[in-house]
Amino acid sequence: MKELIEHYVSIWNRNGASELEEVFTEDSKYWDSVQSGNAIEVLSGAVAGTYESFPDVKFEITQLTVNPDGQLFLEWKMTGTNTGEFFGNPPTGRSVEIKGLDAISVEGNKIREIRSFYDTGLFNQQLGLQ
Repeated sequence: MKELIEHYVSIWNRNGASELEEVFTEDSKYWDSVQSGNAIEVLSGAVAGTYESFPDVKFEITQLTVNPDGQLFLEWKMTGTNTGEFFGNPPTGRSVEIKGLDAISVEGNKIREIRSFYDTGLFNQQLGLQ
């Protein structure tokens, strides 16, 4: 399972949205405080949009915990500099460091669901949008 999660994180780090079908089930789900729906559809746009806004984006696995029932908890840190338009706002040139937690369910050898938690207010504050 560790390799699966490392592959998922590497997709974010390489702008590899075309590889999402390799790590998610066809009917997988994704949810965070801003968006939800089919994981492949939602994350295809999210990965591309993140790269447009933060071309130097880097996601780091800070901890990965696997419960006996197969539930995974991925703690991550995202860093990047806002040099592209972000949700209709012009680039700020500011750097961000956001930590988050993803609760991940796996089916077979693919991700079935991700529930992602991170502080959107802190994100906007670091960009100077609040």
